[in-house]
Amino acid sequence: MSQLYEAFNDLYALLPVKIYKHNLKGELIYSPLHWHRSVEITITLTGNIRFNTGTNNFDCSESDWLIFNSCELHSCRCIKPSDVFLGISIVISLPLIEKWLGKDLFFFNPEVPRVSKQLKSIATELYYLDEQSPNYSLLLMSKVYEVLYLIAEDCIRLDKKYAISNNNGHIAAEFTDYIEQHYQDNLMLSEVAAHFKYSPSYFSRLIKETLGVNFLSYLNFVRVSHAAQQLGHGHTNLAACAFDNGFPNTKSFINTFKKLYGCTPSHFLSSIDEKN
Repeated sequence: MSQLYEAFNDLYALLPVKIYKHNLKGELIYSPLHWHRSVEITITLTGNIRFNTGTNNFDCSESDWLIFNSCELHSCRCIKPSDVFLGISIVISLPLIEKWLGKDLFFFNPEVPRVSKQLKSIATELYYLDEQSPNYSLLLMSKVYEVLYLIAEDCIRLDKKYAISNNNGHIAAEFTDYIEQHYQDNLMLSEVAAHFKYSPSYFSRLIKETLGVNFLSYLNFVRVSHAAQQLGHGHTNLAACAFDNGFPNTKSFINTFKKLYGCTPSHFLSSIDEKN
C-alpha cells in the first residue's frame, strides 16, 4: 500500500495538482484505506459510491462531493455490486493550499446547494478537458483556482485547526504497511507496539494521532476490505473467509462487516449473485 502514500510528494511535474477521472463499475469501484499530504476533492458526476474515513461511511450520488484534509485516512468502494461511478478527484498539493489559503486549515463540505452546483460544473469541465490541448495546463490551473476560491469562501472551519506534523507521514506509512503485511495474523496491540519498540499505551496514543482511528478500528477495516474483495471474486464460505482475513470467528466477521459495509456478508454475496 505504500505506493498510495504521497507524504513528501506534493509537486506533480510542473503542475501542483493531479486530476483522476473515474468511470468504474461494480467491484472496480474500490480504493483501499490510504492518505496523502495533498488535499483531495472527489465529486460524483453520476452513479453511486461509498467513502469511508476509518470511522464513518459517506454514501454519495450525483452531485455529491467530499473533501479530504491533508493526511486524512479515506477509502472508497461500491455500495452495491451493480453500481456505476462516474466522477473526478482533484488532488491539490499542500504547498499550493498553504500559499493561497493559509496553514493548519480544516476543510469541510458545507452542504450548500450553490457550492455543490458550482463544483459539479467545474468538475464536469475538468472531466472533459482535452489533455492534448496546447493550453491544457493553463485551462486546468484556471479551474483549480476556481475551486480554491470556492473552498476559501465556503469550506473552511474557522473554529477548528488541522495541523499535521511532517514526521507523521513516515510513522503512519510504517504502521499501515506493517498491518497490511500481517492483518491475517492474530495481531495484538501489545505485540505490534513491541515490534516498533513502544509501550502499548504510548503506541495506542500514537496510532490514533497518526491514523485518526484506534488500532483495532484500522485493523478491522483492513481485514474487512480484503474479505470483501474475496467475496467479490466468488469466495462463498464465510467461515473460511473470516479466518483467512484474521477474524477469530464468523460472528466477529459478520458483525464487523455489517458495521463497515452496512450489510451482512451473506447479503453482499446475494447482491453479487443477482448482478451475475
